[in-house]
Amino acid sequence: MEDNSRNMMPPPASILTEDLLVEILSRVPYSSLCRFKCVSKSWLALCSDPALRMKSSQTLSGFFYRLVVTSGQPLEYRVHFTNVSGRGRPMINPSLSFMPGCTRSEIIDSSNGLLLCRCVKMSPEHEYDYVVCNPVIEKWIPLPYREAMEGVHTVRLGFDPTASCHFRVFLLVKNLQDQDQYCQVTAVEVYSSTTGAWTCRESGWGDNCRVHDATKSVFFNGAMHFTTDGSFIATVDMELNRWRKIPTPHHTVSSLMGLSRGRLHLMHIDYSNGCDLQIWVLEDYGSEQWILKHSVSKSELIEGRQLNSLTAIHPERNIFFFTKGRGNIVSYDMDSRIMHTICTPDPYKAYAYQPYIPCFAKWLSDGH
Repeated sequence: MEDNSRNMMPPPASILTEDLLVEILSRVPYSSLCRFKCVSKSWLALCSDPALRMKSSQTLSGFFYRLVVTSGQPLEYRVHFTNVSGRGRPMINPSLSFMPGCTRSEIIDSSNGLLLCRCVKMSPEHEYDYVVCNPVIEKWIPLPYREAMEGVHTVRLGFDPTASCHFRVFLLVKNLQDQDQYCQVTAVEVYSSTTGAWTCRESGWGDNCRVHDATKSVFFNGAMHFTTDGSFIATVDMELNRWRKIPTPHHTVSSLMGLSRGRLHLMHIDYSNGCDLQIWVLEDYGSEQWILKHSVSKSELIEGRQLNSLTAIHPERNIFFFTKGRGNIVSYDMDSRIMHTICTPDPYKAYAYQPYIPCFAKWLSDGH
């Protein structure tokens, strides 16, 4: 009798009020909401509600990457997307076809759900625009042209949806007469989506700040952080008022910088110490104190194949990502020391992986 009464009890979720259910679902990532749509028709409607999506917590969902599909000249490539699990249909359409008049899009940078793209126009041929877009809600805004965007340059995107729906784009103006691979930064220009205009100011980092066009950057604490060719990270705030150099335990050349659990991380391959991969964390941002968090032998990671590049660090978990071979992207769990191959592009070659965190925040009223 007792067993029959238990069988007649309703499922726990069915006795929850809708307000309480919304509060619970708002704390799970978007990928889980997508799966929960299959529970029932009522859950499908609930999990499809834009208001719930805007409230739900977001984390790393996957990677955009370029796939080389020809061996001729010029090389032909296509933009693809892989989920961070390595399974299922891509949650994002990588073609970014919602932007009209664009024959090809090159993703330059990503920041908390927004993408900075260079879009080749249909007409005039081979001309391009810089565009900031949100692919999950298919909204975009073009950036006003700047002469400093021509040639070799560094342009990065900064966006923090917890602080504002507006973004900044940072453009490093360099001394192009410098023959070194790392050019000296002479000025910084910042585009504000609040004003719709660029602001330019002479560099406050001094004469010895050199940055590569492919430098790693992180937007954190209202400032953009750049790796350099020296033993420091160069930072500047959104208003170009506060310039800073944060000393690092080693040169930041070829290092990967990332944000995890609210702290700045720096990943570095130490070739002088048996090719160990070291992960440092800036434990105290104010006192500039770095602590060695993890160390792993490079030979343990690549298993006889070439390690191409360090790709990303997970924003919430002790996991980092790297590529090897022909562009296979692999995750490494620092706690369990277990590796997992996420994407294998064979027989093609993949590169330029960009980590992506979805964002459903309200879009700018003057954007498309």
